[in-house]
Amino acid sequence: MKIEVASPQHAAAYRAYFQACRVEGFAYYLASGDDADAWFPQLLRHARGEALPAGWTPCQTWFLLDDDGRIAGAARLRMGDTPEILDRFGHIGLEVLPPWRGHGYGKVLLQYVQSMGAAPASGNWVLACPADNIASIRTVEACGGQRLDEIRQPDGAILRRYSLTSLGGMFD
Repeated sequence: MKIEVASPQHAAAYRAYFQACRVEGFAYYLASGDDADAWFPQLLRHARGEALPAGWTPCQTWFLLDDDGRIAGAARLRMGDTPEILDRFGHIGLEVLPPWRGHGYGKVLLQYVQSMGAAPASGNWVLACPADNIASIRTVEACGGQRLDEIRQPDGAILRRYSLTSLGGMFD
């Protein structure tokens, strides 16, 4: 397994990943339309801060790739401090597809972002996950996430929010 920043070379692998994420019901992919070939260039533009929808901030994406180049998971780092990021989405989003779960890859992805991602001005990111998603909670806490609170969303879901420290620059 390896982690790479999203780039045009991942377009073919992204098609299958995008569809698998939609089947899993991941909200980010359900809200992205149904055409992976149309969405992928947008994802790359968003990383550069281009063509951002109203209220969005630049968002860097990294892929977890298996030895055959298939995308097993992804991490996204949203740069900025909007109310939606702080109260609903968090700065970091990640997912690992079912065939690769249970091997610690979510933790590996999150630690990678902690070490490589640009920290917000405050120095800490906010992460949000469903309060009933035990795997996500364990992953965030294993990476040093400190529980902030729980927020009920308009749809009734409860999100648990964490503060997570950036590790970037610690070893300069």
